[in-house]
Amino acid sequence: MLRGKYTRYEKLYLYAIDGIDQEFHHLDDEDFIGYWEEEDLSVLFFHRAKDDLVARLLAKKGLKLELATCVPYEKWGEGRQITPFKIGPFKWAPQWYEGEADFYFDPGVVFGSGTHPSSRLCLKALYQLWQQEGPFGQVADLGCGSGLISLLAAKLGAQVLAIDINPLCVELTQKNLRLNHLESKAQVQRANVLSLVPYRAEVVVANLFKGLLLDLFGLPSFWQNRFYIFSGFVPSMEKELKEALKPYAQVIHREEEGGWVLYVAGRRR
Repeated sequence: MLRGKYTRYEKLYLYAIDGIDQEFHHLDDEDFIGYWEEEDLSVLFFHRAKDDLVARLLAKKGLKLELATCVPYEKWGEGRQITPFKIGPFKWAPQWYEGEADFYFDPGVVFGSGTHPSSRLCLKALYQLWQQEGPFGQVADLGCGSGLISLLAAKLGAQVLAIDINPLCVELTQKNLRLNHLESKAQVQRANVLSLVPYRAEVVVANLFKGLLLDLFGLPSFWQNRFYIFSGFVPSMEKELKEALKPYAQVIHREEEGGWVLYVAGRRR
């Protein structure tokens, strides 16, 4: 994420390492962007090339470098050509935007920059559900990414539980809450979302991949909340997902954008 002298991203220098280590979480280097873990793989991100630093770390830890590359920021992940956008009455803008906005956020290098259709669908669905059925006292944001759902829920008045297994997502969500003076409205936790079921929330938002959604759907204790917002899947996955949720919830709204699907579901009584 942006810190120190850096006010925006230009190039990302990535180092993928076979293995994980707690020391990677907080490297003392002014060019360090952040770190994430994915199973047994570590990925370090920098604003500048750090071949010597990474070589020293690898020698110290006895680990192996899998990949080193440089990627223009706008080509990273789902695309990072980030410009202001609106959801309902709220205007969202990246941290470096110089105009007026309701939310400013550091999009970082994690999922949830606001450019992906599933992110926009979830934001729009939460705002609309709030207008129709709210207000809600508690919202759970599963797989919080950069924290956009958490920001909106907190701004609307909910207490938020934001969860992600990626340490960089947790750090970035905390930063974006502070940027918008909403840190007192949210608890951000690093965890596997399966480990914290059941959730104490009136609305659960889960923008996750299909396999993790199916794992959640298979837990009867997951279905104790009033409303659910699901995204992160495409039309070809819908049949399996609908069958899995059918015993516990009914889809009350479906929306599709850019080949991605969103469900708003209500618990069966």
